[in-house]
Amino acid sequence: MKKTLVLLLSVILVLALGIAVLSGCTTQAAATTAAAATTAAAAETTAAAAAGAGSVKAIPDGLAAKIKAGTKLKIGLLMSTTDGFYVKKYIQRYDELIAEKGYDSVMLDSGFDAAKQVSQMDNLIAQKVDIIFLMPNDPKALMPSAKKAQDAGIPVLSVHDKLDVTGEQYTIGFAGADSTKLGEGAGQLMNEALAGKGNIVVLGSSYAATYGINIYTGFKSKIPADIKILAEGDHGWDRAKALAVMEDFLTKYDKIDGAFSFDDNTGLGVIDAIKAAQRTGIKVVSINGQKEAFDVVKSGDLYGTVKLDPVANVNKAFESLELFLTGKAVPQYNYSDSPMVTKANIDKMEPSF
Repeated sequence: MKKTLVLLLSVILVLALGIAVLSGCTTQAAATTAAAATTAAAAETTAAAAAGAGSVKAIPDGLAAKIKAGTKLKIGLLMSTTDGFYVKKYIQRYDELIAEKGYDSVMLDSGFDAAKQVSQMDNLIAQKVDIIFLMPNDPKALMPSAKKAQDAGIPVLSVHDKLDVTGEQYTIGFAGADSTKLGEGAGQLMNEALAGKGNIVVLGSSYAATYGINIYTGFKSKIPADIKILAEGDHGWDRAKALAVMEDFLTKYDKIDGAFSFDDNTGLGVIDAIKAAQRTGIKVVSINGQKEAFDVVKSGDLYGTVKLDPVANVNKAFESLELFLTGKAVPQYNYSDSPMVTKANIDKMEPSF
């Protein structure tokens, strides 16, 4: 009887220990699963934030009242310039959408002058426009102006070019091309053209603006150490000046394997200089995807270009505006696509303008 009682107690003890172990494993597994779920959710949130998922922006009271009353809204478009093929197409599409959607509009051209643009922002605020589309000349100089507009109850949307990241709090977002990706695409094309090795020159402009900074940063991130940048020049977005800068480089350097220009029009000036100097084997890469560039990609004079589509960029701006006005989440960065164009895929592409 005593032995039976001891045996029974032993069995009960073993069962109790087994249940405790199983309970501990189940608790640990549940904790692990919960932790994994939390980590996954955090990663998803981080990824969404990185992609510029955006958020619902508060509509100022005065603007909300106008929307409720059905009052015709007025947009102020502040351009860094009104010159150039891209900009002209941009304005054309902007005017089409203004008419289509029934807005009023006032457009000002700062001529790449940051101080003038600050004054023009004051002008638009004084006019009490309802929304400002800002194409900033200087990413930092325009931040106080954007804040002033915000304080006056006028939402600001950055277009084509961004304000400094510290000034994004004064805007409802950005709409246009991802200028870093434009540069990355050009860098990939140059790397491909030179098979990862060679001497190049760079011809750009707006080096102090976010647009120029991002293009050049993106470009350099995609070329290897064996592609050496011999020199940089500023063409001021002018074809004739780009030709002159390239002529100087051709005189100065006996061996140039490639040239990168920040847009197609100036890239064509680079090609003109190369032909005039009777130099061969220099691979040229640019950005825009305009029709004339498509023609020289087909002929082989331009190795490749990256599309910068003004129509798509304006469409993105009005898309962000409509989301804002209807109380929906506005992407912090509403980017258009910027595909690379070479002989290999040009027949499947349409010029940007």
